[in-house]
Amino acid sequence: MRCESCVENFGLCFMNIKFAWLVSGTRHLKSQIPSLRSVAYRCLTYSCPTTQQQSKIQNLKFQIDFVGIGASKSGTTWLGHALEEHPQLCMAEPKEVNYFNEIHAFRTSVKPNFHRGINWYRKFFNHCSSGQLKGEITNYYGIDPLAAARIKEHNPDSKILFCMRNPVDRIWSHYQFAKFFERKENRPIEQAVHEEPQYLRMSDYFQTLSLYHQHFSRDQIFLIWFEDIQNRPAELLHEVFLFLKVDPAFQPKKIHKKSNPARVSRSAALQKIIRHIKLALIGLGLSGLLKKIKMAGLGDFVMKMSSRTLPKTPIPGEIKNYILSEFHEDIIKLEKLTGKDLSHWRM
Repeated sequence: MRCESCVENFGLCFMNIKFAWLVSGTRHLKSQIPSLRSVAYRCLTYSCPTTQQQSKIQNLKFQIDFVGIGASKSGTTWLGHALEEHPQLCMAEPKEVNYFNEIHAFRTSVKPNFHRGINWYRKFFNHCSSGQLKGEITNYYGIDPLAAARIKEHNPDSKILFCMRNPVDRIWSHYQFAKFFERKENRPIEQAVHEEPQYLRMSDYFQTLSLYHQHFSRDQIFLIWFEDIQNRPAELLHEVFLFLKVDPAFQPKKIHKKSNPARVSRSAALQKIIRHIKLALIGLGLSGLLKKIKMAGLGDFVMKMSSRTLPKTPIPGEIKNYILSEFHEDIIKLEKLTGKDLSHWRM
């Protein structure tokens, strides 16, 4: 199958899905999944050398310039959207490559990718132009010691972006995402937090900063607080752009748009197929097409089609108190390390 045929069939499948959705909502949605699965399989099993050779990145020694290391549910999707709009920056497509890490999300089929090598990694940046600063955001880099060392080895001058959020709110959001959107969490939160270490580890920001300070100087690490994303996004991005040494006056259009809000998945199967198609396009060297599809709003459409808004509910008081007790000392250490008043996190 030629690359053009793969792309054409890919687009046709999504048009069929959109039509089915507009006509009958989710009732006929499953009828389109086999078509998507077929296209994903064919795209994955056929190579496209001519397309792969059209990468705009011509330098033999490929390096990225900045890396976001998490934490999940702390504004990293918002940050990624804002950064990708800046003309002097180019973000990996899709956002989370999971290249440098060995640790992955629990109950997932994702496997380590570092052994695939740098030529595999650079495919996620084929859409980048010469002169743009390249970067990516993978939340599990923040809790993986190997990732920190590998990023340092890859580019000793890398700049690190680290988003942090009130541990109680982050863990509750993380749990709801795993339970209602990813459909991989079936335990009550009281049980899940005690049995799955990632819920707590992802919120241990002091440990993450201590890890990355072993490899990078403090002026290479920029700290992003979730409260600043909510209350002063324009000023925050001005500071981020200054840190990355690009035009700080640029203002993204999506600066005030809430990214990755809590949702309930309608079709876990559809989202799995969509992930396969993304990987297929990347494998064909078509990260640029994937970006255009997303920028055209198809990604938002698929999100609305395959999920619904999750009503807000408070975290159970008992588990909230447990989290507060677990992180009390770590928050104090984080305050001393960063000079930031985080007393509201201890309440």
